[in-house]
Amino acid sequence: MFRRLAKLLQWRRKRLLSKGLVTNTKNRIRQLFIMVLAIILLHTIAMVVFEKLSFGDALWLSLTTINTTGYGDLSSSTFVGRSFTVILMYVLGITIMAQLATEYIEYRIERKDRKIKGFWNWNIMNQHIVIINTPQHNPELYLERLCGQLRNTPAFSETPICILSDKFQDGLPVTLTDQNVVYVHGDARDPMVLDRANVDEASHIILISPNSALTSSDSVTLDVLFHLKDRNLIGKIIAEAVKDENRKRFSDIGASAVMRPIRAYPELMVRALEAPGTEQFMENLFGHDGDRPVRYDHSFKVSQWANLACSIMQKGLGTPVGFIDSTGDVHTNPAPLKPAVGEAILLLVHHEHIPDKNHVIEAIESVSKEVENA
Repeated sequence: MFRRLAKLLQWRRKRLLSKGLVTNTKNRIRQLFIMVLAIILLHTIAMVVFEKLSFGDALWLSLTTINTTGYGDLSSSTFVGRSFTVILMYVLGITIMAQLATEYIEYRIERKDRKIKGFWNWNIMNQHIVIINTPQHNPELYLERLCGQLRNTPAFSETPICILSDKFQDGLPVTLTDQNVVYVHGDARDPMVLDRANVDEASHIILISPNSALTSSDSVTLDVLFHLKDRNLIGKIIAEAVKDENRKRFSDIGASAVMRPIRAYPELMVRALEAPGTEQFMENLFGHDGDRPVRYDHSFKVSQWANLACSIMQKGLGTPVGFIDSTGDVHTNPAPLKPAVGEAILLLVHHEHIPDKNHVIEAIESVSKEVENA
């Protein structure tokens, strides 16, 4: 615990130092810019007074001189005017202008580095998706697939994505930045880190379990949920729970959906975002005590798939979800008004009500006979 606390304090000192450097650079740029404007104004006034130029010509001469363009269409001719040009422009103006350009370049470099390393404040983002934490094993591969699924989903194809994690010390991998994903480095239990991800304006928040093999990961998720509960969130929170006993606790704190960590299929997480409630349906398919797909081998030929599906459902034998044809191809969610010819039928049934195969065959043959008689 003390090692983790020391690491957190070290990270905060580094972040504050980096933030201070950028703030100081911005202040220096502001001061230098004011000095440049003052020099241009003084030189312009001097040209009006001593060279008898109009204000427009005097300003043009000052600008072309300080940026070393020097078109030569205008110049100072009096001793006093030339003295002002040498002192204000050559000695002060050009030097300060060069320093201003240098400071601005350094600021841009620091700004880019802060964005890459995850220390930038993304308060301009809104209606975005925030992904909090990363899996312990193969985090890059999982996030790449998760973000790829989000981008392939029409509802989220253009939605900004922000990853909040302390895994990527040197910034996100190219496979993620290429998908227009931004990064916030830090611990989600720190309110300042949550502010930099602008979670208050997020449309969805995905809370990933750090380690799907350890029940202690739920305590980390619980801490983050408590911090999110204190905020007036407009978004939906999808949280992963390792222990089923914690699912209700997560929901009571504010999670709109709770899922088991399924690392092989990040698509399930995306479906939960796009169609809330479907995650429970899909999770049931993976459990022994939930709904399950079963296969019944029997040849059939019907004029419309809907007739066969309705016959089976009316007899309470389950929900037909597809069939397998003679070549072995699986047809899921067949077109209801088109013919169907198969060697096996796939049903979705509850584990407590698995129908007898003979009853299913009777239902199939009753529809097939209607086709033969017709």
